[in-house]
Amino acid sequence: MELDRRITQIEATLGKRLIVRGVHTPEPELRGYVEVRPGSVLIEHSEAQPGYFWGYELLERLLDWVEGGGGAAYFYEVDGRLVRVPAAQARADGREG
Repeated sequence: MELDRRITQIEATLGKRLIVRGVHTPEPELRGYVEVRPGSVLIEHSEAQPGYFWGYELLERLLDWVEGGGGAAYFYEVDGRLVRVPAAQARADGREG
């Protein structure tokens, strides 16, 4: 499915605006972040990805998370796997992006 159309569908389902943007981070393992706000959902994904398709796959997985009702979370690559850390836990561990 085309990403723009999928984002529009998720916005309609959630009744919130999705803000999706690429970011650069000093944390090489950080792949993405989701923040749920009262009127919107912010999805930030790392632009420093090796290869085009990995970035596309990452965005699809972040959208899956939001679409499934997932809350605020950080997503890290650990040993080649995408690992989700709840935002509250990441803050307590000092892992905020």
